Amino acid sequence: MKNELPGFFWCLLLVYVAWGCKVEQYPPELWAVSPNRYEIGRPVELKGAQFGDSPRVTFGQAEAAVEAAIQSKTDQSLIVIVPRVATGATQIQVANSQGMTPPLSFTVLQPQPALGNVSPANAPPGATIRVLGENLDRIQSVKFDTTSATSFTVVSPSEVQVIIPTRLNRGQSTLVITTEGGQFRFPYLVAGTPEITGFTPKRGRAGQEVVITGRYFTDGTVRINRALVDPATIRITDTEIKGVIPKEASTGRISVTTFDKLIGTSADSMYIANQPTITTGGLGQTEGIVGDKFLITGLSFLDVTSVTFGTTAATFRVVSDTQVEVTVPARTLPGEVAITLSGLGGSVSSQPFLYILPPANLTFSPLRRGKNKLVSVTGQNLTRITQVTLNGKPVSVHTRTEGTDLQFFVPTDATSGPIAVTNRAGTTTSTKSLTVVQTPVVTDYPRRAAVGRRMVLKGQNLKDGVVQFAGAAAPAVNDGRNEDTELWVIVPNDAQTGQFTVTTDAPEVFPSELFTPIRPVTNIAFTPASGKAGAEIVVTGQVIDDVTDVRFGGGASLSASFRKEATSLRVIIPANATDGTICLTNPAGIACSVAKFNVYQLVSGLAFTPKTGKTGTEITFTGQHLSDVTEVRFGAGNSSPATFRLVGNTLVATLPPDATTGTVCLTTPAGTICTLEAFGVTN
Repeated sequence: MKNELPGFFWCLLLVYVAWGCKVEQYPPELWAVSPNRYEIGRPVELKGAQFGDSPRVTFGQAEAAVEAAIQSKTDQSLIVIVPRVATGATQIQVANSQGMTPPLSFTVLQPQPALGNVSPANAPPGATIRVLGENLDRIQSVKFDTTSATSFTVVSPSEVQVIIPTRLNRGQSTLVITTEGGQFRFPYLVAGTPEITGFTPKRGRAGQEVVITGRYFTDGTVRINRALVDPATIRITDTEIKGVIPKEASTGRISVTTFDKLIGTSADSMYIANQPTITTGGLGQTEGIVGDKFLITGLSFLDVTSVTFGTTAATFRVVSDTQVEVTVPARTLPGEVAITLSGLGGSVSSQPFLYILPPANLTFSPLRRGKNKLVSVTGQNLTRITQVTLNGKPVSVHTRTEGTDLQFFVPTDATSGPIAVTNRAGTTTSTKSLTVVQTPVVTDYPRRAAVGRRMVLKGQNLKDGVVQFAGAAAPAVNDGRNEDTELWVIVPNDAQTGQFTVTTDAPEVFPSELFTPIRPVTNIAFTPASGKAGAEIVVTGQVIDDVTDVRFGGGASLSASFRKEATSLRVIIPANATDGTICLTNPAGIACSVAKFNVYQLVSGLAFTPKTGKTGTEITFTGQHLSDVTEVRFGAGNSSPATFRLVGNTLVATLPPDATTGTVCLTTPAGTICTLEAFGVTN
């Protein structure tokens, strides 16, 4: 066994040596390449012989040679892919374990560039974009339409980085890349995608301005949660947009769109507060007083920040998005007001709400009123009246004008007192009392009184009484006193004998007993027509019974004594009576006769001329009351009566035959008066 091992070893060694020393008797042969010029990446066919099982094909020379990929192979044919080598003339060689072929000439062509994609899909001027594709080396130019790129960098045959020219206008452009192998064109949008960095306010309402900040906004349209902001309201720069929130807007993100496809969206949502609305019939109360609480029903109440009644702020509580509880505030003015809910989303006003204040400033008329008669009450805040009382007792309201006045009839059992009016807000009482007028009663009055003169009535409940005399066309006029216990009136001139009545606001009327109005005496006559002091005359006339005074001389004399006799008066002529009318006084006044009464007087103030004379001489006398002289005697009144005559205011007497020296005596019905001076009779 040991003897066999060395022999086997030596046999193996011999075989190895023989293999290593083998001679290359069949190297590969390369006869042709078809085509002999072609583009990188394209297949070409190599023809020859003895390519073997593991041929290796290279393009280029020495260290720059690049091995090509073999698609298929036979001993006489190889299909290879032109590798990425420098374009232009080169050489191809095939090598295997038996050797290497001599080179064949080949021209490498740059292939048509092919685009994969451009990233990003859009970018603003000055931005760098990545163009991905194939055969992107050997670039001759990069343009946007006709404007050359600021710069470009070939990263690899499949990637080029291009800087968009800063002077390029925003908008759709055509990216044109030209290589040795050709050119491709690609539509490219030169514009930055809008970027929203912020907006204000964060909470807004329709109609409010919103300000959006960021970049790439030029020519953009704005939407708030898909609701378009009216372009007519927009003011825009590349970094800021100001616009008005549309009424259709709802809570959501803000977006800015340019070129109909570039959309920038805010990171945060904008809260849109809707305008509150009050549903029909949404007021829990349509009227109330301070302190009342009630619910208002509607929509979008969560953002309500104030509730006012008219201009008065009210306390409120947001119950939910559909309900707010309000407390009626204190107001100084009553009446209908709108309730306004205001908040971020706007304001809404309700139907009128009736605000009720307590009644105030009560007045009424008349101040005195009879039972079953209407009283009118006026004041402030006479709204929703629930009760009216007179002196504490309820009365029924007859009619009313809401807010300003009311009327009621005085009950039959009513008593005088203040009027109180009550509504939900409170009660107020009049400062004055209503006097309930009772039945008038006259206990003392004259049964006869002069017309045109004051007549005094005494009794109870007479204030404001209307006195109507029989036959009078109008009630008597008050003469200065109008009290419950005493009433003064003027008896009308046309009053006639009969009853007078006293009427007040009470339903009952007072009737008097028979009353006779007194008028001045008329148709005064007297007899005789003349007389002396102390004499008695008879005076007649109408309404003579009530005569209280008789005076002579047109009423200038002393009061004459008289007595009534049936339908006449017997009057004594007073001592100082003078000629003139006779005047009679009764309660109705003074009436004087038409005719004058002649009062006989003693002659006074006598004087005569001449002082002496013989029988038949005419002597002229002067003095007073000469017209009443009935007789003239000379010689101290012892002569026979002398003849005489009146001449004007003088008396002329003729000296009688039996006259003697002495005083001259003149007689009137009133008596005889003699001169102080004697008349001398001569022969």
